[in-house]
This record gives sequence, C-alpha cells and structure tokens, in this order.
Amino acid sequence: CVAAHGFPSTAMLMSYLTLCFLHLIALFFIRSFVFCHSVTAFLLPLPLAGFVKSPMSETKLTGDAFELYCDVVGNPTPEIQWWYLWDGARKRRVTINTAYGANGVSVLRITRLTLEDSGTYECRASNDPRRNDLRQNPSITWIRAQATISVLQSESGTLQ
Repeated sequence: CVAAHGFPSTAMLMSYLTLCFLHLIALFFIRSFVFCHSVTAFLLPLPLAGFVKSPMSETKLTGDAFELYCDVVGNPTPEIQWWYLWDGARKRRVTINTAYGANGVSVLRITRLTLEDSGTYECRASNDPRRNDLRQNPSITWIRAQATISVLQSESGTLQ
C-alpha cells in the first residue's frame, strides 16, 4: 500500500480519511444519541397496521348465522373495532371474540338472522397511540375493511 517514494498510496489515504470520517460521525451520534433518538421518534412514522384477512361479503337466509373475520398485523399490535348500528334486540344475537398476540384477530358472529341484519359491517384497526383522541380525524388513525351482508327471506316464508 506504499507508493514507490515511500508515501502512502492515494487509495490508502482515501481509506484512512474515510475511516477517520466515519469514526467522527460515530462519536457524534454516540454523544447525541438521546437527542437523535427523541427527534427520530417524532420524524419517523409508526409501522402501519395492515389486514391479513378482512371480512368478506355474503348472502344468507333468515334464521341462519354468519361470521366475519378480521385479522390485522402491526407493531404494536393494532386494536380492532367493529362498526354497525344495532338496536337492543339485535345486540343479544351478536358476539364478538377478539384475541391479541402477534396479530389482532377478531370474529363478529350474528345468529338467527333477520332481514334487518342486512347491511355493511366494518372492521377498523389501528396501532396509532392517538387513535382514540377525539380531536384526531378517524380516517388518519384507523384502517377499515367492509363487508356487505345480504339477508334473504328463507323459503319457509316465515321469519325465524
């Protein structure tokens, strides 16, 4: 790596200067790690939530039951919510089971379907810490997936 005149070669000098420069940068970041870390927390977006499985639209008959699945990932694990307007009678036929682990998984089930159960059901998920702040625009902090459930009168002709 030494040139004919006993001086370091240009390549060797560049390597040495690059190494010194990287060393200075490393020292700067080590000394200001706390500052850099706190600034980075404000500048970098959170890992977004994403759907692994979203609810699928279905057509059912009165008296049947249906289940909608919602499986989401993100870090931290996203919170899951189901949206639909229910009256008191319908609410007794609705169950929602949700489990949080590496993913958030939720199943909405309605039994003894009636024609009034037809409609659009929405699974919402978010891992944004501001997600429940009422001053935030919900479309910014929540991802959404919808399914339309159509309930048809069964052949028996009676509501069950």
